Amino acid sequence: MQVQRNYRILSVLLSAASIAPVFAGLPPRPVEDEVFYQIMPIAWRDSNNDAQRFGDFGGLTASLDYLENLGVTAVWLNPIFPSPAYHGYQHGDASQLNSWFGNEAGFLDFVSQAHARGIKVFLDLVCYGVSHNSPWFLSAFNHPESPYDTWLAFTNGANTSYQGYTYNSWNGSFVGFIHWDLRTAAARDLVTNWSRHWLDPNNDGDPSDGIDGYRLDHVWVQYGQGPDGWGYNLDDFWTPWKASLQQVNPDVFTFAEQHEWGSYGAEYLTAFDAAFTIPFMFSARDAVSQELAAGLYGTMGTAVSLRPADRNFLAILGNHDVDRVASAVGAVTGKHKLVAAILLTQPMPPVIYYGDELGMRGVKSTTNGSDANDIPMREPFKWNAVAGPPMSNYFVLNTSAYANRYERDNDGRSVQEQEGISGSLLEEYRALIAARHAHAALRRGSYTPVTSNSTRVWSFLRHVSGAESMLVAINLRGQTQNVTLDLSTMSIPGGSSTVRNILTNQFLSNITTANQSAYSLSLPAYGYVILANTLIPPALPASRVDGVNIPADLGQPALAATQNNATGLGDNQSELNQLFVRRESDGLIVGVTGNLAQDGTGFVLTFDSLAGGQNVLDTENVGDLPNGLAELHGLQFDAGFAPDRLYFINTFSAAIYVDAVTLPTGSGATKVYRGQGAVGDGDGLLSGGANPDGMQVAMNNSNTAGVTASSAAGAASATSGFELFVPYADLGIAFDPDAPIAVAAFVTQDDGSVSNQWLPGLGGGFGNLGLAPNLNAIAGEQYALAPAILIGDTNCDGSVNVLDINPFTLAISDPPAYAQQYPGCPIQSGDVNGDGDVDVLDINPFAALLVGK
Repeated sequence: MQVQRNYRILSVLLSAASIAPVFAGLPPRPVEDEVFYQIMPIAWRDSNNDAQRFGDFGGLTASLDYLENLGVTAVWLNPIFPSPAYHGYQHGDASQLNSWFGNEAGFLDFVSQAHARGIKVFLDLVCYGVSHNSPWFLSAFNHPESPYDTWLAFTNGANTSYQGYTYNSWNGSFVGFIHWDLRTAAARDLVTNWSRHWLDPNNDGDPSDGIDGYRLDHVWVQYGQGPDGWGYNLDDFWTPWKASLQQVNPDVFTFAEQHEWGSYGAEYLTAFDAAFTIPFMFSARDAVSQELAAGLYGTMGTAVSLRPADRNFLAILGNHDVDRVASAVGAVTGKHKLVAAILLTQPMPPVIYYGDELGMRGVKSTTNGSDANDIPMREPFKWNAVAGPPMSNYFVLNTSAYANRYERDNDGRSVQEQEGISGSLLEEYRALIAARHAHAALRRGSYTPVTSNSTRVWSFLRHVSGAESMLVAINLRGQTQNVTLDLSTMSIPGGSSTVRNILTNQFLSNITTANQSAYSLSLPAYGYVILANTLIPPALPASRVDGVNIPADLGQPALAATQNNATGLGDNQSELNQLFVRRESDGLIVGVTGNLAQDGTGFVLTFDSLAGGQNVLDTENVGDLPNGLAELHGLQFDAGFAPDRLYFINTFSAAIYVDAVTLPTGSGATKVYRGQGAVGDGDGLLSGGANPDGMQVAMNNSNTAGVTASSAAGAASATSGFELFVPYADLGIAFDPDAPIAVAAFVTQDDGSVSNQWLPGLGGGFGNLGLAPNLNAIAGEQYALAPAILIGDTNCDGSVNVLDINPFTLAISDPPAYAQQYPGCPIQSGDVNGDGDVDVLDINPFAALLVGK
């Protein structure tokens, strides 16, 4: 009976689909519709029961029924090129195939049959180096006269030392690896041509017989070692590499493994189509393990905010380099089902690591030796309840790995033991994948976090405009929870929405305008719901800042300070050039041209707009994060400047993080996280924090003008950098055209060491200031007053006269035209009667002002 019910669920889901079958075609199917599946070929499936029983191409082909029935639409294979390592990452000529797996005909047959089922094929590729067992290394090692001398990353003239390494693999085989020197055009061309080959293997101009793209290993924006990173950089290598591949297949899809796992990967997306949600992977594992939802909200909010409109992130909760997720979250099947629900309802295309759908386990070893220590996370896929063909047996070649293996006969973690069994983890994955395929909101919908009265529930709305909405609520706790969801920001057409559980087809209580602020749900232990409804998420507010054209947009009247000191943190790395502050009716627009290193370096903006404040900062108890804030403790400002508000803004790997710090008179400080945004995305919208007044922060880091490491002469030439909207409410003040508001801005390193990039400037010749500097020791005032608005000066020429009549009239009749014709002029200069609006009620006061002149 339970089995029949399970298949009825699948039938309901598939019949509910309002789109053509996902499997009907290949490119240009959008990546949002994909469900990826990662396979390590040697561990997957053996087709011929030969002596070594390694997974092979025939096994891949034989497994297509399983993959198709699971709902997989794209497979990613770890490297299949010649290599003595079982995982294939130190490979040789990537135009050839590892004979362990079969020949080219067998591989291309797999590709063809996968395509016939609507399944795309992606290959893992290492572009930064090559095996010692290759003609290039064998020719050039110890032979600097070799024609390949400049192709490889040798570090001495004799070609006996190099960027690379050696080790012995799982079966004792020697593995040697050397980096390419991709500054050499011939080396770049070789690697690029390997990549082009598999897109059109017969080179007939028709890529339909080729693979669909690549996963790229260990990608850098700028490689951190060697001269110019050995050319292994985004601009020098990856951008032209991708352009070359697009000549073969315009639809080629490439996704990068960012070398820095703390990064969300947005900085790579100028050259790649996608990167991985690695921070989300670790947060999700912690959330399920600790049964707390905060990390899911935080990291998913950041990922969504960083994702460019025309690029994507791929969501992973497991891969070949980390402990199996089933081991990481605990040996509880309910938690393993939560992992499936999290992965398959979140807004990024999901990637399933082979065996996770069975609950396969494994933790990195410290005793197997070398790369065999990773075998526990890469054990043979469990087709059978009892080990035997077609299961791979590759790990038997390492005695320790085999003896300490996690997979055991009849352990319940196999296809044979779970397929068709209602309630099994495998069937849970199938049902969730079917739901994702059947509902556009789960594949392509926007993501809006929904708060509840429980810290152990992750809830959110997925929405496709004009199509459907799905409300997801996931209970991370091992107990039933009766929760209330706050849906108060959502619109409800007609005032009431039906609510249907798409997995059971059961209807719940309607969501109405009366109950939407506390909609009740009962969630079973480690349970979740996916609820179809008609809710519409709130529209994003308009962005008032973008980080570009700052001097032109804010105007000369808003200029408060210009840098007079060369930067001590590197030209175009971290520098502040000019400070602009413009008063508007509801807040300040602040622009600071320059750059900020995306490594946690902090941009600090301070305001003295209230009585009191702190002339000497007391921040030692604000918490450990962000790095550098607590360490500002003891910094002393100029006499006469005692800020009451401090904004600490840092960027890391294309993400902007904003903290607001209240500085009460005397001592102590209170920090509130305002949220995160994305560097260079053209807007200042923040998400994931407490931002009730709508503060906005935009950062464009493309500046190449301004000050240098040796001169401040070009400070006024910079046009991009930070641009903020700071609401008066956030500062605790009201609009006043000329009330004194003092401002200072500076850059600090993540250890709290204050740089020499301070606005207003320190004066020429100053080095970085270090920890807790005393600004009184520096001549001049290192703070500036926000320029006041001269009421009636609507053309911003510095006086009120008849020349202001036409712009005043335009400000009343057509504000957008006024903003366009008088860029940088605050329209509030026309609010002559001081009621907060520029309208016809200002005409008589304006006339009186002119007569008075």
